[in-house]
Amino acid sequence: MSTGALGLVLLSVCLHAGWNLMGKGRAPSLAFFLMAVGCGALVLAPLLWLGPSPALLPPAFWGWLVASGLCQTLYLGGLAWAYARGEISVLYPVARALPVALVPLVSVGIMGSRALTLLDLSGMGLILIGALCLPLTSPRALRPSTYLTPAFGFALLAAVATVGYSLIDNRALALMMASGYTSLAAGSHFMVLQALMTLAWGLPVVVLLPAERRRLAALRYGERTAVVLTGIMMLTTYGLVLVAMALTAEVSLIVAMRQLSIPLGVLLGVWWLRERAAPAKWLGTALMLAGLWVVALP
Repeated sequence: MSTGALGLVLLSVCLHAGWNLMGKGRAPSLAFFLMAVGCGALVLAPLLWLGPSPALLPPAFWGWLVASGLCQTLYLGGLAWAYARGEISVLYPVARALPVALVPLVSVGIMGSRALTLLDLSGMGLILIGALCLPLTSPRALRPSTYLTPAFGFALLAAVATVGYSLIDNRALALMMASGYTSLAAGSHFMVLQALMTLAWGLPVVVLLPAERRRLAALRYGERTAVVLTGIMMLTTYGLVLVAMALTAEVSLIVAMRQLSIPLGVLLGVWWLRERAAPAKWLGTALMLAGLWVVALP
């Protein structure tokens, strides 16, 4: 991997963990993340003038975009509501790692992709065991009530939504490439269009939920800098990965290296937010990271 591609991936890793930490540290809410997405889309909207016009895209693309926006809304809502109820050093790894195990299962079971190898299944097993270790404070905590919590439920929602938009985005980007887009132009346009569609899905949800509606009103008069910065970080994270993929043929290594955001997120949660540093948390993080590398690498 070239030095440039490596630098972009590492920057993306830091930004991904960073915007999650900012969301957790500011009364986590769907309203905060939606305002951030909207600001990010506004700042990066000039990218839509690069490359072909989105008006040339086929109707099927817009159907996939609508579905992707719904999944993104569920993802952001799951993250926000999980963070409002639990520790980011537990919930961020769950929401980040489980999709890596779930996407292949969905691809095989529903979309008819290649059969999973024993190595794939071993990696998925490590991810699952690691996720079960994260919230444990002692061996006696290994019981159903430790996991049957609203925080874990919302983190699982975020993970499932990630599976949805990952598979959908792949189809949408393929249609863009077939319509004459380069990989960089397709990624740049899609991240802005997806953000706008997420905003279209999410705002009615915020208006309908009293707690989110109150949070939205409060955000209008404060935290504007944090909202804009978070939005730029959210969208730029995806763009940096696309550029890195264009700079190297070692795509599988990029996918694996992106998961370095997991131990970084745990470390920041423990150090910055003063969350518990239980041994099981570090063990779970190590197991998940090992499983992610096994699944991602050929």
